Amino acid sequence: MLRMLKTFLALAVLSAPVSAQAPQPSPQWSACPIANAPELQCAGLSVALSPKSDRKITLKIARLPATGAKKGSVLVNFGGPQGYQIASLGSRTQIFDKIRASMDVVTWDPRGYPGLSGAVLQCDWGFMRTPAFPADKAAFDRLVAANKARGEKCRDTDPALFDHMDAASDARDADAIRAALDEDEMNFLGLSYGGTIAQSYARLFPHRVRTMYVDGTGNHSLRDWERGLDTIARQNELFMDRFFAWAPAGTEKRWRALIAKADREPIPAPKADARYDGTQLQSLAFVKLRPGPARWADVLAAVTAAEKGDASGFALSSSQPYPGLPGGGVKECLDFPRPATRQDVARTVKRLRAIAPNTGAAFPLAWHLPLTCAGWPTPVTNPPKPMPRTLPPMLGAGTWQDYDSTRRVVEQIPGSRTIEHDGPGHNLFGAMANPCVIDHVSKYVTERRLPSAGTTCP
Repeated sequence: MLRMLKTFLALAVLSAPVSAQAPQPSPQWSACPIANAPELQCAGLSVALSPKSDRKITLKIARLPATGAKKGSVLVNFGGPQGYQIASLGSRTQIFDKIRASMDVVTWDPRGYPGLSGAVLQCDWGFMRTPAFPADKAAFDRLVAANKARGEKCRDTDPALFDHMDAASDARDADAIRAALDEDEMNFLGLSYGGTIAQSYARLFPHRVRTMYVDGTGNHSLRDWERGLDTIARQNELFMDRFFAWAPAGTEKRWRALIAKADREPIPAPKADARYDGTQLQSLAFVKLRPGPARWADVLAAVTAAEKGDASGFALSSSQPYPGLPGGGVKECLDFPRPATRQDVARTVKRLRAIAPNTGAAFPLAWHLPLTCAGWPTPVTNPPKPMPRTLPPMLGAGTWQDYDSTRRVVEQIPGSRTIEHDGPGHNLFGAMANPCVIDHVSKYVTERRLPSAGTTCP
């Protein structure tokens, strides 16, 4: 009898309905402390530090309320990676006018970064010069030690938060925002590095995606990272070919000779108090060429002056004459592969220079990130990997600089489209406010209407 009673109770427990998880409290909206953005509303939101942690952190979220009958919400990350996303939304409200006719536009200041959110790491978020490629094991070991010390200094302010700064953690925060907004599905706009967060969201929560737009983003959905670097190198070389086609005959030959000369002995840039090797010249020239033909004469003049021994024309500024990036790599070092040995670096550089003799390995994913993330105190937690093909069709857009990388992201999902802008620039929807792109994105997000294949925007 006792055995029968225990069996009955066990079956009763197993058959009882599982209680639903307590819903997120609705955000309590109030005015945002952002100048010149009176429509912007802010709220606090408590989210889990990680799926395995009981600790909660507080994010600040913001919305531009729908101007008409609300039918949903769209979540946007403007890229960087950086904080101050709420300030970015407040400074460019007009690009969302068509979307806001039927949707709230929502963003958040990401965890760890300076901004309005509560959990902020005390780190150096300023500009970081890209180190030179290490000539030997001793130089690589010094680089690893310096990166480790820099990372540990930042990590010591909040180790658990530092270890959960990857784009996948941002994606989980984004889904917590979705739940708090009481949306079954989310519309996600990932601009620039925000596209990495969007791809991470797509992998973690594919069933929650209604629409997803990425703009000027890198491909974080690769199966083979080294082959991905090869593809970037080839695209950089094609971009440089535009300049050579514009420049006088023989410029490409002169450029290669200048790079070789700088590699033998760095060329002085006295006006910037700097000296540039070949990789630095390649990087600086690429940055100066990106604005388009209006600036190309300046690069040609810089080449001529450098041939005569003065490379000052390549300096980006007198205060920051060398290539580099802001932000310290706190997120990037958790999202992308990093080298374990000096031989890893050397093999990649040799291969990329053979593929792209004019631009080489002088781009961030092959140069800055590997050399500033080697030795990082926390391992890579969100490496690139494919998105599920079951996602709804995506939309992307890109310029000369990033159309191909964006296309390679969205074409993984059947039925997707990528809009091409045949010109320079970056971030067509957010930074460039391209009216044609804004129109297509607005129709896609509100009506799930994709442009036809091969669509271009002037």
